Amino acid sequence: MSSQSDVVHNNIKVITSPSYRVAVVEWIDEKGGLAQIIFDALFRLGHQPIYFKHDTTIPKDVDVVFSYAPYGRFLPIAQQVGRLPTSLRPTLVHWNTEGLPDLRLPWLMVMTLGAIRSWFGRIYGYSPSAAPPFADLLHRMENRVLRFRYVGDYHYAFRKGWLKVFADSSAIYAQIHRKHGLPTIVVPWGATPVWYENLQLQRDIDVLWMGQYGSRRRQRLLERIVAELISQGVNLHLADNIHNPFIFGENRTRYLNRSKITLNLTRTWYDDNFSRFSMAASNHSMIVSEPMLPHCPEYKPDIHYISTPIENITKTILYYLEYEAERNLMAERAYQLVTTDLSFEKGIKKIMDEVHIHRFAG
Repeated sequence: MSSQSDVVHNNIKVITSPSYRVAVVEWIDEKGGLAQIIFDALFRLGHQPIYFKHDTTIPKDVDVVFSYAPYGRFLPIAQQVGRLPTSLRPTLVHWNTEGLPDLRLPWLMVMTLGAIRSWFGRIYGYSPSAAPPFADLLHRMENRVLRFRYVGDYHYAFRKGWLKVFADSSAIYAQIHRKHGLPTIVVPWGATPVWYENLQLQRDIDVLWMGQYGSRRRQRLLERIVAELISQGVNLHLADNIHNPFIFGENRTRYLNRSKITLNLTRTWYDDNFSRFSMAASNHSMIVSEPMLPHCPEYKPDIHYISTPIENITKTILYYLEYEAERNLMAERAYQLVTTDLSFEKGIKKIMDEVHIHRFAG
């Protein structure tokens, strides 16, 4: 099914060696356009991507099924691959961009809870009416156990031989998975041209926040910092779906082009928030963040972004609002990083190179 061929796209010849037919999953709840970005990157790399809805039959004659995030139920896709004859199975890829459960928990507990949640989904499906009486309670708690389900599903799919290439956006999470038996490559968030453009706009927003609260911790911190900044006359835009709507696509690019600084706070002390970095940095908006774990070691604190203790964030923002030259230098270094070494296309290429190695080794 793979072939070596030339493809013409927008009058540009793309040499493919080899070219794979790749079915890219489309999730119903995915609002960020990630399927399209993966599709475009695959095409530029010379592959032949097609879309398929996550709850439909995998298209025939594809070499690869490319799943990501997840924004929905990953395991039914893996099970569908597993039901195909071995000779007809496409290579199942999953690029995980979600976090693990609390890193302080013993791995035995994480795997046990993950295995139980995964087993429940496989046995009873996802409809409360089809499961035992306690299922309704479990479904109401779904958001609290999502990360356990991800762990259980991924390791189960790998043990069954369905999941062949697994990538994680976090170097820390990838190391943990590898340590416990799931081979994992690191593919960090990178910038894609879909996310950035130099619009030559006046940077009339001092500080931008984008995204939901996600946790009581982040809500508490954000509300305190916002109050402090407002008291200092700082002009903020909160795209939190409370004060202002969430921002996506071209609208997000415009706001980032107008913003001098993008604020980063994590939901938990151990979270990976570097997708926010790639979007802000590629639009020359400097990032001020609380200290983070090195999920993406390529981003160097105080070289590509400002890392400062939470109690100093307001003071730090005020400093960089005053010293424009220092702010612009930091923003430019981050821009160069995310648009070259950490480009989105390079990340997808790393995944597809692993697919190529697997298919020839197998």
